[in-house]
This record gives sequence, structure tokens and C-alpha cells, in this order.
Amino acid sequence: PERAMEPDDVVALGVAVEKLKQAPALFHHPELGFLRDYAHSAWGVALDPSGAPAPRAPLQIDLSDDEEEAAPPAKKPPSQAPTPTKDAAQIAAETFDVADSDEEDPDRLPEDAGPYPPLPPARNAAMAEEEPSEAQLSACSAAKRAAGQALEAGDAARALEKYGEAIMTGAATALLFVRRAELLLKLRRPCAAVRDCDAALEVNADCGKAYRVRGLAYRSIGRWEAAHRDLSLGQKLDYEDGLADLQKLVAEKAKRAEERRAAFSRENPAARKRRRNAK
Repeated sequence: PERAMEPDDVVALGVAVEKLKQAPALFHHPELGFLRDYAHSAWGVALDPSGAPAPRAPLQIDLSDDEEEAAPPAKKPPSQAPTPTKDAAQIAAETFDVADSDEEDPDRLPEDAGPYPPLPPARNAAMAEEEPSEAQLSACSAAKRAAGQALEAGDAARALEKYGEAIMTGAATALLFVRRAELLLKLRRPCAAVRDCDAALEVNADCGKAYRVRGLAYRSIGRWEAAHRDLSLGQKLDYEDGLADLQKLVAEKAKRAEERRAAFSRENPAARKRRRNAK
């Protein structure tokens, strides 16, 4: 079957989604009324005026008999950067991604549980405009140097510790978060890597490397559609040679997941009933 959307449209949609993640209140902008209508009619997803999820049960799709129903993500304490909530569409996408994954995939990693490396407190708009102090910049630079020296010496644990110190100074750039994410992925901690890339994109939503590394992490846990979206956007923002074969593999897997979702929607009466009730 033909593609549902052109590649440039997919990239543009990815950019729009990232902007909505950073400023959920934009969902209620008058110009986005069509998006609210579609989200509500397709999945029953509604947000209150502040941009937070409204108190209604989301649609969830479970493809296996023994897999527990996904629970809503727990709220983090104020001292940690917030984890984006998942709507019904994201939950469904992840379910299909895993169902379409190859168990014999030699590059597949298990999803790592916390605790994850610390992140600095969430910054509001006013704080984001503030420049780091000289002391913060100096401490961050010293910790980064120590992390680099540890990597050269083959001490990954110390490098991870020093990257954490640099990040917690409050002077971390988006690329510093990405560096730690790359190290975490090498240490077979893909979910922690995704979390650091999320933090990097909060600092700079146009950081191509953050999308690319997050795409690699998603690929490693079989989240093919998320990997395809991030790798495509990362390459568009900051092209890197040598990823053509991987992008082709991920695109094929993402297409299969999309086809499986469409087939499931056609063949599953319960899914059709939930969609009708959501309208």
C-alpha cells in the first residue's frame, strides 16, 4: 500500500508534536481547533485549558492475553524534570511496535527500569532566559573534562558520574544531555538514554543529535515508529553519514507496525465500538 503521508509531512508533524510537548497549553489555541476535534473523535483524548490531561479514562489497546494493561505514568516530585504523559495513541503505537518486533533481533535490548541518572529541576520560562553564572559554567566545564578523561581511561562508571555532576550544575547544554544519553545507550540503558534526550530537547527543540540518539534508543527496544520519526527528524536537522541502512530497516519495521494497526482496527469489533463511543 502507498504511504499515508509524505516524508516531509511526517517530519513537520514531528516538529509540531515536540512544540506541543514543551507547551501543552498551545493545544487550546484557536488555530488548533481542528486538532482538538480530531484527537477527541479518534481517541477520546481531551485536555483541560492548562494543557494537562482531562480526568477521563484513555482508550487503551492490548494485543496480548498475558500483558498487563498499561498504567498511567506516575508523577515525578517537583525536583525532577517532568516525564511527558502518554495518550491513548502513544500507548497503542508502543503496543504495536513491540508486537511487530523480531525476537531474534541481535541489537534488541531489554527496557531498563530506574532509578535513572538525576536531572536538574524543571525550569520555567523566566528561569530559561537566565544565563548560567560564571561559577556554574566553571563547575560544568571541569566536570565535563573529568568525564572525558574517564572515558579515555575506559572508566564508564566514573564518566557517567561526572556527566551527572556537569548536568546538575544548571549550566548544561542540550549536547551535554545527549553525550550522557550516548553513554547510557552504550551501557545498555536505552530508557535512561531516551529520558536524557527528552531533557536535551527541552533545552533545544532543534537539536538534531538528540532526535537521532533518541531514535537509536527507541530502535534498540523495538519502538519502530518512534524510532523512524526521530531518526528522520534528526537527519533533517543535522545530517550524519552512515545511517542509510539503519533508516531503511527502521522505516520498513515502522511500515509493518502501521499496517498491523490498520488491520487490527478493521478486524477488532471492540476497537471499532470504542471509537464510536468516543465520538
